[in-house]
This record gives sequence, C-alpha cells and structure tokens, in this order.
Amino acid sequence: MQSETGEAFARGNRDVETLEEVKRIIAKGLRLPIEQLTDDTRLEDLGADSLDIIEIVYDIEEKFGIDVTIKPGESSLLVKSDTAGTESMVELGTIAEIARVVESLVAAKSGR
Repeated sequence: MQSETGEAFARGNRDVETLEEVKRIIAKGLRLPIEQLTDDTRLEDLGADSLDIIEIVYDIEEKFGIDVTIKPGESSLLVKSDTAGTESMVELGTIAEIARVVESLVAAKSGR
C-alpha cells in the first residue's frame, strides 16, 4: 500500500527510481532494513543525527552528481538549492520530500 505522498510523487519511472535510490542510500547510511522506510518516514524518526545527515547527503551528491548545501534544522533537514539563479531553503521532513528535491536538482543540472 502506497501513501498519499508516494502516489503524488510517483509521476514517472524516473521519479520512482529516484525515490527508491534515496531510500537505499538512507537505509545504508543508517544501517536499517530498507523495508523499514516509507515515503512518509522522517529522518528524525529514524534517529538520524547531524553526522548521519551529512553522510547521507554526501552519498546522494555522489550518486546523482549534484551539489547540495545543507543546514541542519531543529527538527528537519534544510537544503539550500541554487536553481535557475535563485536561492532558496527547502525544509525536508520525509523521504519523499528529499527524493523530490533530488529529482528537481538533477533536472535543473541536466537542463530539463
């Protein structure tokens, strides 16, 4: 059963592939079974600390060939993205939200 967030995210095969790869990276980084992760899982609910988040972001950057500037927030991850000449801070709470931002950064890099 997919969550509403997952259904909204699953617009195309590439999006689903990104979501699944982000889940794999997070599961590996936190040494958790991937089955424990859902689209609505929050990093803080998994016990991720700031060092875990930095390592996960590094692995995401390496896998997708993107640059992400992170600023650990009080309760969730903030990502600074430079897309189309604009700069914004995006609060990320769930795995699906992280995957959406990754996909948008990949698309911006490739000019899609």
